[in-house]
Amino acid sequence: MFLTREDGMILGPVCWLLGKIFNWIYMFVGFIGSHMGFTYVNLSVCVILFTFVLRGALFPLYFKQQRSSKIMSFIQPEIAKATKKYKGKTDQDSMMKQQQETQKIQKKYGVSMASGCLTSLIQLPIFYGLYRVIQNIPAYVPSMTTKYEEIVGILKNANSDYINMITNVANESKVSTVTMAVKQLGDEPTKNQIIDVLDKLSTSDWDKLISAFNLSNDATLTSYVDQFHNMNQFLFGLNIADAPGWKLSIALVVPIVSALMQFLQTKISMKSSQNSNMDSNQQTANNMMKGMMYYMPIMSLIFCITLPIAIGLYWIVGSVIMIISQLIVDAYYNHQDKDELLAKCAEKAAKKQAKKKNPDKKSFYERMMDAQNGNVPTENSQSENINKMASSRLKSYVNPAHSVNVDSDDVTRRENVNYKPGSIGAKANIMLKYQNNSNDKGGNK
Repeated sequence: MFLTREDGMILGPVCWLLGKIFNWIYMFVGFIGSHMGFTYVNLSVCVILFTFVLRGALFPLYFKQQRSSKIMSFIQPEIAKATKKYKGKTDQDSMMKQQQETQKIQKKYGVSMASGCLTSLIQLPIFYGLYRVIQNIPAYVPSMTTKYEEIVGILKNANSDYINMITNVANESKVSTVTMAVKQLGDEPTKNQIIDVLDKLSTSDWDKLISAFNLSNDATLTSYVDQFHNMNQFLFGLNIADAPGWKLSIALVVPIVSALMQFLQTKISMKSSQNSNMDSNQQTANNMMKGMMYYMPIMSLIFCITLPIAIGLYWIVGSVIMIISQLIVDAYYNHQDKDELLAKCAEKAAKKQAKKKNPDKKSFYERMMDAQNGNVPTENSQSENINKMASSRLKSYVNPAHSVNVDSDDVTRRENVNYKPGSIGAKANIMLKYQNNSNDKGGNK
């Protein structure tokens, strides 16, 4: 963890690439700063630029997601008109047909309920890697790593029991990431693990550490600590390496602003996708968005209070960028002719469908819904039986052990299905036979 970098098959390469990008930004800011008379690189500026670069790179994915959401809202009247005849009907047959009508219209315009989810899933590793890089900047900036290695050398030379002394100071820290880093030390911590702890120390923690080692007169150590303090400086004298904590201070402005930005972002996004003619699926999604409108700000507030200010800064800048992006997307589509736009979408979807080798092949979302409804392709007799059983049980489930109106032929057909030994279907069939035998004996076991 931390300087002991992420080595997963997916997140490892993502963190490595994002770390390289952050280091380039760090060197760029350092180059500009050196020509302006600065002897250090302000990390808050790097975090802001880093967030802009990453959000800009992800904008095409975000635009595609918002475009799909907009088209979905535009076709809601057509969906509502097609599914009006099923309104108020809760039987499985009607619900299946309503879903099929909805899927047909969505396919006509080249959109689906799953498109936004897939886009979000693609972004998840990137956002997690981004969080890891911001949380562990020295791990990805070689010049900072070198300075921390020198500090470890100074502390080691000052006292052979330097690890326990660092641990004692860290255990008294009120910063959650410090205590998290301490837990990674173990019996024989590596230099990187020690640097992880030092990097998370707040300004007051550093004062305690220097005092414990009696190194207030060490010019190199105090110089590096001052550099780190200046590098981490933000507005109002805040240190982005510090966590606001649960005490009343100016630092609480960051988590409060972060929560407000999250609330505003979710509210604008929800307003953008709302439509008066929403079907049941859209209404469910809208209700989830309403829940997130309150859940996300609360989560952001708690995280930004306990984590370093750098994380809160990233969330604030990210939310501002997303709000601006949403407004741009809304402004673009609000000035488009809906009928003309939908006609182009239908034409594009038709061309895309015509290019497919198998035009009748269903999407993953459609196959998933078919499987849920028991509509499995009937390639053999077993598939046919599965379809009949799934359809029958979805429409109205009847327990053979407690019913006198069971079709014996239907039960026999279910029992004669050949399932793979050990499968869920095989086990369910055993239970079915057992319930049948019990029922034949009057329900007595």
